[in-house]
Amino acid sequence: MSDHAVFVEEARDLLSRIERALQGFEAAEDQTEVLHEVFRAAHTLKGAAGVFGFDAIVQFAHGAESLLDRARDGEVKLGEHEIHTLLAAHDELVRLVECVETGAELTGDEALATTLLELAEGKRPPKKEAAKKAPRVKKKVEVRFGAPVMKEGFDPLDFLEHVAKCGKQATRTLDLSAVPLDDSFDPERCYLGGTVELETDASDDVLRSVFDFILDSTTVTVSSPAVEKKVEKKTEKKEDAGPAAAEKMVKVPASRLDALIDLVGELVIAAATSDAASQRQDVLATREAQATVTQLVSTIRDTALSLRMVPIGETFSRFNRLVRDVSKQLGKDIALDIKGADTELDKSIVERLVDPLTHIVRNSLDHGVETSEARLAAGKPGRATLTLNAFHEGGSIVVDVRDDGRGLDRVRIRKKAVEKGLIAADAQLSDEAIDELIFVPGFSSADQVSELSGRGVGMDVVRRSVEALRGTVEVLSTPGQGTTVRLRVPLTLAIIDGFQVGVGARTWVVPLELVHECVDLPVVLESETHHRLDLRGEVVPFVRLREFFAVQGEKPARECVVVVEEGGKRVGLVVDRLLGASQAVIKPLGPLFQNMEGLGGATLLGTGEVGFVVDVAQVVRRATGRARPGAAA
Repeated sequence: MSDHAVFVEEARDLLSRIERALQGFEAAEDQTEVLHEVFRAAHTLKGAAGVFGFDAIVQFAHGAESLLDRARDGEVKLGEHEIHTLLAAHDELVRLVECVETGAELTGDEALATTLLELAEGKRPPKKEAAKKAPRVKKKVEVRFGAPVMKEGFDPLDFLEHVAKCGKQATRTLDLSAVPLDDSFDPERCYLGGTVELETDASDDVLRSVFDFILDSTTVTVSSPAVEKKVEKKTEKKEDAGPAAAEKMVKVPASRLDALIDLVGELVIAAATSDAASQRQDVLATREAQATVTQLVSTIRDTALSLRMVPIGETFSRFNRLVRDVSKQLGKDIALDIKGADTELDKSIVERLVDPLTHIVRNSLDHGVETSEARLAAGKPGRATLTLNAFHEGGSIVVDVRDDGRGLDRVRIRKKAVEKGLIAADAQLSDEAIDELIFVPGFSSADQVSELSGRGVGMDVVRRSVEALRGTVEVLSTPGQGTTVRLRVPLTLAIIDGFQVGVGARTWVVPLELVHECVDLPVVLESETHHRLDLRGEVVPFVRLREFFAVQGEKPARECVVVVEEGGKRVGLVVDRLLGASQAVIKPLGPLFQNMEGLGGATLLGTGEVGFVVDVAQVVRRATGRARPGAAA
């Protein structure tokens, strides 16, 4: 990874910390600690940018740092205006970091930089500065640089120079004692150490933060005449398997993880092919060896997939800023409540959920939540709450966006649907069917379309985006109490445990996590429009996959039922044969099959044939009679 790429990655982490801390500042119980956290991050960013010579970033980080320093000393109170300005500076820093990444010219917003400095300098009492400023003391900073420092593009001397600038009367000493004088010398390896002695009012943490970008391999010690403190050591290599070694993080480019997952997928296919061959040979020793290989491949698969699992909390935290800005724009008092932040799912799914979640949140803020006056008049608290919640359910991840607003206006939705010719004026629709109308392309119940859009505008895009992830979207609303938009997505899109079934001459794969049980086809309660079966006294709807996918050929004399459960609804899938569990590597469908209902992807079977993955959510929707939006009522 290049030196600029390292800077961009670390800078984004620091900016993310700054934004989260600023968003939670007003509600924080200990605002002083939040100030310290933001100050440390801004100072570290300024130091790193200075090492690389990114002066525009240094300028903005310095302005933010100065304002935060005055706030820490109690000389400036961070009110709404100051927080807004700091957030604007954060946005400008994000833009500048993107310029570093793309190689664009680094030119900052001079007016905003001036505003930051004015807020810091203009509200600082001149006489108070000397009284509150920490006294200078002598300190010694000892550094042993890690072997990969220069290979990663850093200049050790720049770090020593930057430490020296943190105080007065600094002396720098370079330690060359570890440099080998024989053939073992490696020109790409750093053997240097160094010491900086200076008089400074900077804290130990500030001095150590200069080395934040290289602490993974570098050891830093800060000491003073009275007391000696040591920074947490992170050495280049640890021979033991202690807790510190186990917790060490290794950053890997996402492209490498994607390549690993692809290779593991090919390994799964190869193992399935080998297993099929061993079954045909029916040699006990071969089958036992193959069983071991299959088990190991399964373990490798689970381990590889876990590398791409990330908590959804980081995505949820992005909406703190959105809720803050939009609620102020609309003149509403809205709090964001985040639950289930540690729920993990595939990184690729998390990234593709951002856009639909953003649209849903905007709709909830704009048209779901009432003004404080309207809420108080309705006997509700003046402050509304928007809740983001994620949790596991039945092998899937459920993400709820819930507001405690007015709920969907079903009378207005029905009226608009009649006006648009979507339903007949005398159509008899359930509440659930009326709610589904908001997913019709272009449908809106709002009389005027605002900048943020009305509830329903673009919800068809939300549904398509989620269904592209083999997920589902449903809306649950209670008049006067609020609305919940529920997204249900799989844990991963790459490799799944599947259950193979036969219909006609083709093999189909059902996600194993959704399979509840398999039985012979019991007593059928069937009519031309309703398919129901009697499952031990429980009436369960069913779908014949032969009919659903228009499979040719005669059905067998004995049929089987795979009972699946999705979204709390149980449905039977009638098939010709049960073939058993297997791992399935999901491949995207070609243009010919992409819009075919009920297909969730393709997979290569151990026999070399292509099998299709059943999109259970779409099949369940058909079986339970939930017509797609826009269908005839």
